[in-house]
Amino acid sequence: MWAPCCGYGAEWWMWGLMLLGTIGFWLLVAYVVRAVVLGGRPAERRSATPPIDEPLRLLDERLARGEIDLEEYQRTRNVLRNAH
Repeated sequence: MWAPCCGYGAEWWMWGLMLLGTIGFWLLVAYVVRAVVLGGRPAERRSATPPIDEPLRLLDERLARGEIDLEEYQRTRNVLRNAH
């Protein structure tokens, strides 16, 4: 049966512990889901602008493959450098 010291209901601190436990559980679930969806490194994936090296590297590759001529390469390279 019930213990005589506690009565028939839970004390206020028991409700508080249950509330904190529930909030903690759902925060943990949200953190794990976020880490899985974002790949574990959310700060790196949220970068809005790519570093300047990446577009310049791609431009160099396009010139090497012959997709663009030297004039277009130099013009685009100047635009990219001035944009950052």
